[in-house]
Amino acid sequence: MNKLNIQKREGLALGTEFYNKPGEIQRKDLPLKSFLTTFETKLNDPKMDKDIIKVINKQGDRQNHKSNVKAQMTEWRMWDEPGFDKLKNIICEMSIQISQQQYNRKITPMLTDMWGMKYKSMETAITHDHWPAIWSCAYYVNAPKGAPGLFFPEMGEQGGERQLEQGLLIMFPGHTKHAVRPMKFKGSRYVVSANVNDMKEETTQQLKKEDLKTVIKLNNYDNLKV
Repeated sequence: MNKLNIQKREGLALGTEFYNKPGEIQRKDLPLKSFLTTFETKLNDPKMDKDIIKVINKQGDRQNHKSNVKAQMTEWRMWDEPGFDKLKNIICEMSIQISQQQYNRKITPMLTDMWGMKYKSMETAITHDHWPAIWSCAYYVNAPKGAPGLFFPEMGEQGGERQLEQGLLIMFPGHTKHAVRPMKFKGSRYVVSANVNDMKEETTQQLKKEDLKTVIKLNNYDNLKV
């Protein structure tokens, strides 16, 4: 197949009138009345929170504001650190339950990323998503007065922000776009985020690559993209 040209056309698409060339892929934004489904729980574990804050403070800014988070951020894989390890188990159990409830699907969850953040007044996270993760989540260790919550731009300016609450763990599909908007507040806003995938799917993908390795003799196999 030839290289495909993906274009976005403004306005409503009534049919296939926008497709000018055979095999051309074009994006169509159709109007949709729906809800943004998230799942929430409230945690009350002062020791876990204290441990998480201590680790985040000790780590400092390991990403130098080069990620989507324009604030202090830890390394990407923090699940073995004090506090983070307990939160990891809670996140995995929550993802099992909501996968069964929402999609009638049993998963074996694994975290692919887990990181901590420390926001100060007017610091932000630019709009982004975590696709191809199945689930993404944010845990609010504390809730300084006036600090921003989690903003979902696809919900529009009105009502698109989940108000900040201490101990709130919110989980949503990994493709959901979200951001943190600049707001003035005192103190520091501590957050932990993570991405969840299905271990069975990850294992299957790895097996496919290993199977290829047995039948394709390449000196530069490590550079093979699968």
